[in-house]
Amino acid sequence: MTDQPSPVTRISSPRMLVMGVGSSGVRAVAAMSRLNPGIAAVAIDTDTKVLEDASIERIIHVGGSITRGFSAGGDVELGRQSIEKDSSSIRTQLRQVDLLVIVAGLGGGTGSGAVPVIVRIAREAGALVLVMAGMPFAFEGRKAARIADEAIKRIRTHADAVIRISNERLVDRSDADLPAEQAFARSHQVMTDGVFSLWRMLSKNGVCGLDFSCIHTMLRNCDGFCHFASADGAGENRASVVAEGLAKHRLLNKGKLLAASQGVVVSLTGGHDLKLSEIEEVMNRLQENLPEDIWLNFGVVVDPAFDGRLAAIALVAEQWKEPLVDDANRQLGFSFNRRQGPMQGELPLETAGKGEFAYIDPTIHNNQDLDVPSYIRRGIKLPR
Repeated sequence: MTDQPSPVTRISSPRMLVMGVGSSGVRAVAAMSRLNPGIAAVAIDTDTKVLEDASIERIIHVGGSITRGFSAGGDVELGRQSIEKDSSSIRTQLRQVDLLVIVAGLGGGTGSGAVPVIVRIAREAGALVLVMAGMPFAFEGRKAARIADEAIKRIRTHADAVIRISNERLVDRSDADLPAEQAFARSHQVMTDGVFSLWRMLSKNGVCGLDFSCIHTMLRNCDGFCHFASADGAGENRASVVAEGLAKHRLLNKGKLLAASQGVVVSLTGGHDLKLSEIEEVMNRLQENLPEDIWLNFGVVVDPAFDGRLAAIALVAEQWKEPLVDDANRQLGFSFNRRQGPMQGELPLETAGKGEFAYIDPTIHNNQDLDVPSYIRRGIKLPR
């Protein structure tokens, strides 16, 4: 009797989907797709003209019967209704998605109204959700700022992490003569850099460090807000340029946010000519600005396209929290300690949805959502 060969097990890589929502998000994602068609992306908007101009393969037109093919006109409620009415299309896109990255500009109607709904749907589908949100310029008015802030509150209810991209920080007085098109494109470039870096981490084998589990840990523990910075350099001094670029990045408040951070993920990408001394220079310079007890993880990806270049990104968490209760996928029952014998397990409880109250602004006090049960906010594990 001959032994039968064991069946081949196919291992699927974590799947990442980038979703551009609203006019700003759609334009950003369309630019990403033109630069790298390998990134799975979908564009969502109420405005048919924006979707037609995007020239992206996967588009979802929502709210056709509500806005009749036009924008939401700054009306957040119309944006919310449009996405709710066509939510089945969103759920279809989220099948087997491990990480959803939502790219949107806040302060208008579609992005501010639709993104909180999409985040909730994605969370229900079991995906990790990272939102990269462009915040309005001050000159866009107080109303736009208020709409954006309220949208952020609703997004935080279900998102694993939110990266607020401040246009005000990206453009300062020294850029007064910068062409308007370039000024507005800066936030799109930041989003593009962030998405590309995440995609490289998930799709390419690094020589050390980062993979999907690292991103999972970061997003699950960052307690809401992240900051993002990127830098690149070429030539002999590329490591110094990258190190200085990260340490004094505008979106990190010129380094001040690093000193107060509690968790950081750093990804370096270079070519086959990348040297160990260059990695050391970037990481040592960065750690000069970080607290000693910070949660830090870094990885290095070697890509032939980066020969002669070095690029780096940093995801920086404002706050850090350990898991408050066991994950729902953990098996119920008793664990066993060889010295103490059987030990009582803990209930794998998670917060339930808010149902019809999902769109009510959360009660925030001292950076805590008081609508979340106390045992979860205080990290009290419940015995089984």
